[in-house]
Amino acid sequence: MAETNPFGNEEEPELDISPLIDVAFLLLIYFLVTTTLQKSEADLSLVLPGVEQEDSREVKIDQMLVAINSDGVVTVNEEVSDSDPNDRELPNLTERLSRYSASAAVANTETQVIIDCDEEAVGQRFIDVLNVCSKADIKNVSLAQ
Repeated sequence: MAETNPFGNEEEPELDISPLIDVAFLLLIYFLVTTTLQKSEADLSLVLPGVEQEDSREVKIDQMLVAINSDGVVTVNEEVSDSDPNDRELPNLTERLSRYSASAAVANTETQVIIDCDEEAVGQRFIDVLNVCSKADIKNVSLAQ
């Protein structure tokens, strides 16, 4: 006896996903076209260090510790530098890091800036500090945990 299908000879239903793919590509194109980067943030030629083990006996003498607290106050080596969180130019930090970079160039040593950013700090404040490092021609930037 031949087996018969009790539901008839209906074909298997198929799902056409081509409209879904079209919508996904349209969304991708939309977000690529509408996304813009600020030039000052896109052209930071900073070389961030990778993860490496550091010898605990080695002491780096010429380094600056820039800290950003949760209120946006920027301190340099535990001294308040810029306390206005709305001032994105950070004039005091710019002056201090420019002097540091110039003195390191005269002494023929490498500049080292360590940025310690609080977890509650606004991300834009961190970018502002990186912009100041770029203006001061400081390319050796580390991040503290």
